[in-house]
Amino acid sequence: MRYGPLLSPRGAVALGALGLALQVLALLPFFDDNVDSNPTLHYTQHGLIFLGGLLMGIALRDLIVQGRAAGRG
Repeated sequence: MRYGPLLSPRGAVALGALGLALQVLALLPFFDDNVDSNPTLHYTQHGLIFLGGLLMGIALRDLIVQGRAAGRG
């Protein structure tokens, strides 16, 4: 199975760290305390958590594909 261009291992780890940082940002008290009173912030929080998970998933996919390719070669 062919995949698109993969990130370097360092780039994949950096992308995963960025995704984690977005999720942590969305759950910090200064942000999380205001989502009950502001619907825009509430949905922004959902979006940040989704985007962070998506970035982490892309990073993990690239690392897994590269690890399997290295194991075969």
